[in-house]
Formats: sequence, C-alpha cells, structure tokens
Amino acid sequence: MKDKVVKLGVVGLCRGRNVVSEIIGEKGVKLTAICDHNPKTLENAVVHFRKMNVTDLQIYDKFEDILKSDIDAIFIATDAIYHVPYVIQALDAGKHVISEIPAVNSLEEAKMLKAAVTAHPELKYMTAENCCYWAFIQAWKQMYEDGKFGETVYAESEYLHAKDYRDYVPLPEGHWRSFNPAIKYLTHNLGPLLYIMDDKCVSVTCMEPDIQYNPYRKGPANGVALFRTAKGAVIRILICFGAYVGFDHNFRLIGTRGSIETDMVKPLGEAHSFARLSEVPGTLDDKIDIPVTLSFPGEQNGGHGGADKKMMMDFIKCIIEDTNPPIDVDFGIRMSLPGIFAHESAVNGGVPIEIPEIE
Repeated sequence: MKDKVVKLGVVGLCRGRNVVSEIIGEKGVKLTAICDHNPKTLENAVVHFRKMNVTDLQIYDKFEDILKSDIDAIFIATDAIYHVPYVIQALDAGKHVISEIPAVNSLEEAKMLKAAVTAHPELKYMTAENCCYWAFIQAWKQMYEDGKFGETVYAESEYLHAKDYRDYVPLPEGHWRSFNPAIKYLTHNLGPLLYIMDDKCVSVTCMEPDIQYNPYRKGPANGVALFRTAKGAVIRILICFGAYVGFDHNFRLIGTRGSIETDMVKPLGEAHSFARLSEVPGTLDDKIDIPVTLSFPGEQNGGHGGADKKMMMDFIKCIIEDTNPPIDVDFGIRMSLPGIFAHESAVNGGVPIEIPEIE
C-alpha cells in the first residue's frame, strides 16, 4: 500500500484549482481529472495545469461524467449549495471524497450526509477545513493537550472579511454568497476552536445586525453567536462580512491555568500568539510571545500558509493507510451545524436554541 498512487479528480476550478496545485508532484497522488461547468474557468484551468506539466489530464464539464472516470478520489470545491448532493453522488459512484466547507447547509443535509458516509464504510470522507492546519492552531492544541490552559472557560474567534464599500459589484444572479447568512460561514473559526478543545456546541444564541454595507448582498452580512459547549465552556464567534474591516482572523482561548490570543495588530500571516501561563511565574502581568504564525519557522509557505497542502496530503494519507480522516463526517457536521442554528436563533430574536446531535 505504501506505493499506492491515488488518482485524484477535482470539481470546481476556482478554489479547487488553487488547492490541488499545492500537491502536484507529491508522492502518492496524481491529478488525473478536472471538471467545471463554466467553459472559461475550465479552459483557464487546463492552461494552468499544462504549465505545471500535468499530463494525461481528463477534462469534463459535467459532474456525472467525471464520476464515470477512473479516479479514486475527488475534491469537491463547488458553490456550497452543491456540496452535500455532490458528496452523495461521489460516494455512490465509489469515490473517496474531500469536500469544501461548510459541510452542510441544513439539518436535513446533515442527516443525509451522515447516512451517506455511514452507508459507504469502505470509502473515506473528509471535510476540507484548512484552518485547522494553521501552525498556531496546531501549537495551541498541543499546549491544550499538555494542560497549559487547564479547563477552557471561554474561547472566541472573529472572521473579518470585507472590502471597501465603494468597490462592490453585483454577484452572478443566484450566487450562494449573495444570500447566505454570514454566520453560517463560521467553520474557519469555530472549527479550529472545537479542534483544540475537543468539544462540541450544544446550544446557541445569536444576533445579526440590520445594517446593510454591501448593497448587492441580500442575506445578513454579519452575525455574533454565543455557544455553550458540552464541556461547559462558552464560545463567541463573530463573522463580519459587512463593515469596513478588511481581512483578518482573530482567536483567543481563556482557561483556568492559562490563556492565549493572537496579535490583533499585525496581519495573521505575521501575528505571533501571546500567552499567560500559571506554570511560568510573572506571565500574569507580562504575556509570553509564542513565535508561531500560519506556518512553523522554516516551513515552506503555500496556500493559506501551507494549510491547503497539509490538509490535502492528510486526505491522501488516510486513503493509502486506510485510517480515519482527521476531519471526518462527525467533525464536519459538528463545526457546520452550529452556524445554521445560530441564524435560526437570530431570526427568532436571539432566543437560545439547542443544537441536535446527528446519529
């Protein structure tokens, strides 16, 4: 099995092209098929991969056709509304699947996804949450597991992602990002925190501001959610796509023996973490500089600080070694479903809502 080469396909060649480019030439995987319904996007991808010396590439404009090819696995990087339907089709076609986030868009989709993955135990399904692979998240997780923070009392994360309001233009008619409530797109922030804490959300209350920043957006562009977890902690998530905020991610974790936070002044790619640890005298007043950013010192950067490549190679590794994917269907649902119920809470005036477990 160590010499096995996974033949990989990809559908959705905007995000998908960039991600799979990270693993061209890596041992154990070969890109053999690509697919997109947009002729121009497909043409540009063909030119791109030929420049990367990818040979014998099968080219498709219909998802059903790429599933008939001899690929072993497929990366689904389409618009969010197609994730679950395409995952189910791919599994039924006998393909291993890694799917972009959010993993699901509704409670019904969560049930469908879980049932489909359970029905195919011989195949691997992984949710493509690349932010769990950031170096500082990996470092925080190790510190958490080593007991540096004690029991988590509170954690928070913010996703700030908006450009100058004068630069907005209409999205294509019906594009999912034009109507999808921002709080539903929280896995880049909630996912890493749940990953560090090995926890899950059990209830939520949420509010969504009424201010409309982008005139072409129809759904709520901002949301603030408070989650209670199974271990008794509280998590706050802010998703802000509708204000003059630029782009950034901020993280913070507060525990009974220590706390840690990212630098909110520097861009995330340059921001160190700063910690207070009860085992280090004096840090209650003077925080420790943890010099880790998106990648560890000496690592080669790539997409999202090298996280895209690490994520994809973990997926390929679990196929070759027949191991459980590190971000499996249960974790994918655990990080996606809370955003759905957060929006429901906001629609109902911020009332607390329990988050169901998907069996």
